[in-house]
Amino acid sequence: MTRLWRHALNEARRDLWLARRYWVETLLGLGFVSSLFGGLVYAVLKASGQSLDSGRADGLIAGFALWLFASGAAHAASKEIIEETRQRTLEQLNLAPLSLEALIAIRLVLGLAVGLGLLVLSLLLIGLLTDGRVQVSSGALALALLGCPSLAGIGYALAGLSLLVKRGELLMVAAYPLVIALVSLPAYPVSGLAWLPYALAAAGARAAATGSLLSAEVWGWVALNSGAWLALGLLCFRACLARARRLGVLGHL
Repeated sequence: MTRLWRHALNEARRDLWLARRYWVETLLGLGFVSSLFGGLVYAVLKASGQSLDSGRADGLIAGFALWLFASGAAHAASKEIIEETRQRTLEQLNLAPLSLEALIAIRLVLGLAVGLGLLVLSLLLIGLLTDGRVQVSSGALALALLGCPSLAGIGYALAGLSLLVKRGELLMVAAYPLVIALVSLPAYPVSGLAWLPYALAAAGARAAATGSLLSAEVWGWVALNSGAWLALGLLCFRACLARARRLGVLGHL
């Protein structure tokens, strides 16, 4: 456990150093997210002919905040693989005391902590824009976190494929519409769409953020969904990692 915490602390220091080292890119990223949020709100209101006070776009705007959080979680693992491959340090990571799978998990948890902070700030901003109709609900945040393992499963699967497929950035780009679809599906109340990764968690979180009361079965379904998709993602990652080692292409551009 001590070794695990030491690694987590080192990874946190690494992330802070990278953010400070590439502070221009960090600010540009925050500016991009802010402009994307503002552009979406304007586009939705313009296309529907509604005003922000009508409340018609509240669920969609809350869904956008959830999509930013979900997208970061789903792409975190594959992003780490692609970055380490580009820097030609992926093979060295396999010599670390922790497995590659565990190192990615630590970075994923740290990324989720940052993403959760941004989600809270986004919901606070949305709450101000909607006169309190969208709230930072503890139920919404809990569901968003409970569904994260299913997103991590997607991330591990993408990371595994990135070990075998050159130009892994294309996989990440292709996954963006998938995450948008999963976050926007009407899976709440529990329906046949609930078996898809994160669909029920996102739908329930949107409902909780707009003041709806969640049924008790939602929590059990989300927990079961998260565990199942995380297990599938890890199996895919391990299979791809073993094949990459067998073919001798680990870390090859």
